[in-house]
Amino acid sequence: MIYFVVSGIAALLFLFVYIFLAVFKKPKKLNKIWEAVQAGETRDSIRELKSIMMKQGGSVDTHFLLAECYRREGNFQMAVVEYRYCLNTRKKAVLADETMIRSGLVECYFKLNKEDDALAELLELVKVDPGNADYLLKIAKLFYNRGNLEQAVTYFDRTLKADPASAESLSHLGMIMFQAHQYKEAIVYLNRVLQFEPKDSRAHYYLGRLYRESKDWQKALLHFETAQISPEYRMRTFIQKGYCHKEMNEPESAVEEFKKGILSARGRDMNLLLLARYALASTYESMGKIAEAIEQWEEINSVNPRYRDVYQKLDQYKDLRGDDNLKDFLVCPAPHFEELCRRIVKHLNLETLEMKLVKANLATAIAVPREADSRTIMRQRVYLKINRDVVNFGISEVKQVIEEAKTLRCSRAMYIAPMSFGKDAIDFSSGRQITLIGGKELSRLLGGIDEM
Repeated sequence: MIYFVVSGIAALLFLFVYIFLAVFKKPKKLNKIWEAVQAGETRDSIRELKSIMMKQGGSVDTHFLLAECYRREGNFQMAVVEYRYCLNTRKKAVLADETMIRSGLVECYFKLNKEDDALAELLELVKVDPGNADYLLKIAKLFYNRGNLEQAVTYFDRTLKADPASAESLSHLGMIMFQAHQYKEAIVYLNRVLQFEPKDSRAHYYLGRLYRESKDWQKALLHFETAQISPEYRMRTFIQKGYCHKEMNEPESAVEEFKKGILSARGRDMNLLLLARYALASTYESMGKIAEAIEQWEEINSVNPRYRDVYQKLDQYKDLRGDDNLKDFLVCPAPHFEELCRRIVKHLNLETLEMKLVKANLATAIAVPREADSRTIMRQRVYLKINRDVVNFGISEVKQVIEEAKTLRCSRAMYIAPMSFGKDAIDFSSGRQITLIGGKELSRLLGGIDEM
């Protein structure tokens, strides 16, 4: 009886020592290598590990350490092979648990742009550690990138339960709510972001979008100013600021913002670049600066001829595009425009008494005929309005020019513009002391000046 008791105690003691040595006590050599790997000494560690594998065969811990070395050196494909060996073998590692191995795999898959594989590993990790906010956030972002918004929202919500201060989860939820037109919910999420991250660019950008939607442009501009610090949102914020200024009837400021957006474009921002050019062209068109608008439409057309209504716009203004005389008239700088106006007056056989550049696209002049009628004591004064805004002027504008001429004590008036005048304007001017020069007639006049 005593013999059996002693034998049992000896067997248990042996089993305890074996378990302690095999499970709890890390192999001394591998433990030193692990310390070296963590200290960044991967090159020598790889040589040692391969030597051990050749002499003794590769244990799970050896493969794990080799995977860690490869990952830290950036050899992610080889690291994946070693990590997968650790997971597929039935033996358990002493130096690492399943969480460490799968976490290493996740990093490698992200580096290799294998998001599906990364997602699969992360879903396994949350089974082991369901309250890990880092795993949950990565899963949520992967679902968002795949367009699976329902699952993305589920995991962003789970992240917030694990970490209520997760600004990234809050900002993503705010963005998703904005895209779903759930504006009240979006504002709540985005303002919560700023409690934890006051300068979060995504939150400021989408708050700017929300305030622009509600026509509170000043608040929108303030948020866009903060968001534009981020390279990710810089180009988008310039475009949105341009829209704000355009909607506030500040076209010159809008033009400046759209230009900044174009200048800040990077190679991968082609869709945003086309949007910025289109917005700039649209603003120029509303300002009557069709030559500048055409330049932007032609840039868009060279990249994507089917972009929005660019083809129709270029077709609409095809006469201006092919007329060098009108193009020069439209795009020349202000001092050149003023001189050109003086030459127009001279070509019309008039003598300039007064010339005024009202703005970059508009000049007025008072002139008299060069050769006076010998039967008249005073030469009749002529009022000229030269406008290079490319719009179809109608009867109201013609009436205004006639009234301006009367105010300036001019007996005749001339209105000169690049586009043909509307039929109502032409009919109204018939029999009145006003001459309309536009479209092809202006082109011929400008051609005559060049030949002088």
